[in-house]
Parts: sequence; structure tokens; C-alpha cells
Amino acid sequence: MRQRHSRFTNLLALPALTTFFWLGTPANAQSAPAQNTAPVQDNDTTRQELASFDQFLDSHPELAGQLRKDPSLVNNADFVKQHPSLQNYLQEHPQVREEIKENPNAFMRQEYRYDRREDDRDRDINRQELARFDQFLDGHPELAGQLRKDPSLVNDDDFVKQHPSLQAYLHEHPAIRDQIRQDPNAFMRQESRYDRRDDDRGRDINRQELARFDQFLDSHRETAEQLRRDPSLVDNEEFVRNHPALQAYLREHPELREQLKQDPNAFMQQEARYDRRDDDRGRDINRQELARFDQFLDSHRETAEQLRRDPSLVDNEEFVRNHPALQAYLREHPELREQLKQDPNAFMQQEARYDRRENDMDRDSTSHRRSASFGEFLGGHSEISQRLAEDPSLVKNQEYLENHPELREYLDAHPDVKQDLMANPQSFVKSAQQFSNTAPAMKTPVPDPAKPKQ
Repeated sequence: MRQRHSRFTNLLALPALTTFFWLGTPANAQSAPAQNTAPVQDNDTTRQELASFDQFLDSHPELAGQLRKDPSLVNNADFVKQHPSLQNYLQEHPQVREEIKENPNAFMRQEYRYDRREDDRDRDINRQELARFDQFLDGHPELAGQLRKDPSLVNDDDFVKQHPSLQAYLHEHPAIRDQIRQDPNAFMRQESRYDRRDDDRGRDINRQELARFDQFLDSHRETAEQLRRDPSLVDNEEFVRNHPALQAYLREHPELREQLKQDPNAFMQQEARYDRRDDDRGRDINRQELARFDQFLDSHRETAEQLRRDPSLVDNEEFVRNHPALQAYLREHPELREQLKQDPNAFMQQEARYDRRENDMDRDSTSHRRSASFGEFLGGHSEISQRLAEDPSLVKNQEYLENHPELREYLDAHPDVKQDLMANPQSFVKSAQQFSNTAPAMKTPVPDPAKPKQ
């Protein structure tokens, strides 16, 4: 079988070949123009393919990160199967598929260079218009989410009509309207980068004031939730009056009050970022001690509830004396006691986050075990596996279950699996197939005359 050479190799060799023919070919040679035609067309095709793949990666950032880190994954059948969007893309773009599979590293380097050049070309978008549009999106977060997910919606007349604020904005800013409509994807990528840089510029907000306000919000969850949803409420006198703790705080911190009132959206965005970074800083709390304390709280629910509601109780000697189990635990764990007493609020926030992560991991682990169990069953029943791949809803078909007693008996013996399967047949069957050696790929259901009636 003749080995196919990468078009990228041809592209690199093209300048040298052109020079050679220009110097060494007689003037009357008739074949020279014909020889140059294919590579030029190849070059255009390659750019088009690169642009297409770059756009695909832009809309799948997690996948892009994995492929840029390890391009050889594109030749890993299991990896491709676990990423249906990539699998579909490669099936629909055979030329890209052949190029990238032949030399993944070269193709991904080329794609990365293309991405950088795209960034450079984007710089001509008017920064002032971009700043205004970013500010508009900050005030319309739901709309921003939709446009960032699918920039082409800006060219959808029905969508624009259904969002009067967007319609009015585009009408009042014709320059930005023309830029965004000319290339929605490029514009929204540029806006996203501007938004990140804007975050960096916001660092001049006084960190000490920010830390104090974050601590205040941590202890006033309802007020925090309302302000994060609508920062402009801080300028609403009635709202502030109805929240005496906030009113008192703003009176005691005039500098923060001015910063907050000057640009509520920017300040609350900065506070949210601080809150996330504060979570990261909290990682220095010994995880082992945290795990043990979480386990202690899990077995002392009443104490846990009181401490989570008011962490300062850990410094209340009377409270500790009235809870002998807590008193004994703190005596036996002096390092944790010091951490907890040094900053009760920070520690209990960290413990709450740990507890949530533990719950999430438990759910993931349980779901993983159920999928693996059903995948093992499918691996031993290829006919059932094939039919469920074609039509997962058969698990709800009583006639089908009656005709397949082994499936019915398995589900009766595994009620947890049955519950997950009935809740979302397609998703659960697809997940289980990853653990089955014989499971086929999910297919679009096709009419089957022999299929039992639903």
C-alpha cells in the first residue's frame, strides 16, 4: 500500500521546490504552471481544515486542552469513543481526520500557530466598542451565556427579537453590530479575552476591604445571594434599609461603600473571584485533619449543625464543656484545634466545601459502580446489548422484559441500577457500554417491524 505524505510536509517543501523549478526549468517548459496548481489548492484546503478544527476546539475547551497536551490521543480508539463530539467531527471531516492521524504532533502545532494568528488578527476589533459590549453582557448574564455558547445567534432575527435589550443595543451601536455579525465566533472569542483581562485590571480594588466584605457575605448568605444575583441592589435604599446588617456594614466601611456604589457589577465580580481564590488559599489546611473532623461531624449531627451555623462557638468554653465529645476531640487533635480557633469561619467554610466534595465523589463512585455492573451484564448478553444500543427505551417495555427474563431478573436483583436506568435509559446505557467489551456504539433508532409495540 502506497504511503500517503502529509500535506504539511508538502507545504514546507513548496518554497524550495518553487525556487528549484524557477532556476532550473527552461523558459519554454509548458508543464511548470500545472505542477504548481495542486500545492496551492492544498494550502487553501489545509487552512480551511485548520480553521474548522480550531473552531471545533474553541467550543470544546476541555477536549482542546487534552489534545494539545497529548496529540496522540486522537489515535486512541477508547479516548475518541469516550468523546462523541470528537468522534462525530472526525467522521464528518475525513480530510482533517487523515491529516491529524498521520502526524498528530505536527497537526496540533500547526493548529496552535493558527490559533495564535487568529488572536493577533482579532486585535483590530475596536477596544472601546468591545468594552461597552462586555459591560452590556455583564448586565445580562443569561444572554451572555447563550451568545458565548453559540455566537451565531446574533445573526438569528428571531433570537434577537426575543431579546429586546440586545436588539436595542445593536440598533444603538451599528459599528459593533457590523463587527459581530461579520464573524460572530471571532468577536465573541475577543470579548471573552477582554473579559479575562478586565478581571486582571480589577485587581486595584482594595484587597483588605474585599476580604472583609467577603467575610461579611459568608456570614449573611441570603444577602450575599441577592447581591451576587443583582449587584445594583446596593444602590437601592429600600433594600439596604430592609437589611440592617448590610446597612450597618456599609456605614462602618465608607471606602468600600464608595467602591461598591461606583460600579456594583465590577465589585461583585471581583468579590466572587476573591471568594474562589480564598477557597484555593484554604487548601493549606491539613486535608487529613479536615477529613477526620468531617468524619467526627458526620457522627455528631447536632454539634455539626450548631458549629456550621456559628463557627465562633468553638471558642466558647461553655459550649465546648456542654459537648464532651467535641471537647475530647479537640484535646486529642491539638493541631486542628489551633487551626479551628485561629479562624473558625474560614475553617468551617473549608470543612463545608470538603463535605460537599465528599458527597459529590460518593455520588460519582456509586454511579460508576452501577454503570460497571450493568456493563458487565451487557458484556455477557450480546443480543440484549445490541438491541438496547439501538433503542435504550426498550428497558421500559414490559413485553420486551417478559421476552428477556435474564434482563428482568438482573434489574429486579439490582434495584439501584434499575432506578438509574429507568430515569434516563439512553444516558445510562451509553455509560454502561464503556464497561462492556461486546457493547456496540449507540445508534440512532431505526424503525424495526419486529420490535415489540411500546
